[in-house]
Amino acid sequence: MNWDGLHQHPLANALRAVFFQTNNTEYPHATHGGTLFIVTYRGRPYGVTCEHVFGDFDPNMLHVSARAELKPGQLSARLKNLGFASNLGGAAVGSDLGDLCIIEFADDLAPDFFGDTAYPIEDRTVGSSEAEHDLFAIGILKEKSLLLPNGNFAVCVLPLRDRGRTSDLLLRQASARYSETEYKTITGMSGAPVFDLTKQVLCGMVIRGSYRDGLCEVRYLDVRHIVSLIHSIHTRTPRDFYYV
Repeated sequence: MNWDGLHQHPLANALRAVFFQTNNTEYPHATHGGTLFIVTYRGRPYGVTCEHVFGDFDPNMLHVSARAELKPGQLSARLKNLGFASNLGGAAVGSDLGDLCIIEFADDLAPDFFGDTAYPIEDRTVGSSEAEHDLFAIGILKEKSLLLPNGNFAVCVLPLRDRGRTSDLLLRQASARYSETEYKTITGMSGAPVFDLTKQVLCGMVIRGSYRDGLCEVRYLDVRHIVSLIHSIHTRTPRDFYYV
């Protein structure tokens, strides 16, 4: 497997760092780390990330640029709503589903604002993984990234193997051991998309993870729950019931 080539995977174009405009002239942008990615569902773009990556920043100051590259003067897509799952029932009670955040952009966003960088949500492009499938997570590493004016976003690819469900029935676990890496932590990978190389589909989003002594472990939310929340927001459906 040529893992280096995965930096050119279509999902790489969909990535955006979670960073915010500030009122500080010396430091006009700031972040706690985190990744979001742009998808399209029934012709409309949405952002997908974890709620916890916002930290204490005002979500209205979130900067979502048209392209993944970091350039001075880039316009930011204006936000309309942030969507979350609430009043959870059944297996979702006590789960990490509440950490899923769907970004709904303003209605007047130009149709071509994100161009062809968004990942399409369709029956053929998404699917649940299975144990022992080869995966990769792709996101923005905080420790290797620098913000404006002379910065860059450090894209990170984590090769992984699906290890099955966790005690949280909505999450799956994945891991891999690496002989050497260029980084010491995987801070910033929360919100990163997870792709199933065996099935060739988007299969989820990283909720949290760790990297120690060469062992990388992540917990990721199954893509079914992401699509379900996007659908509810898109159709303005206040409640959604389905079986895990």
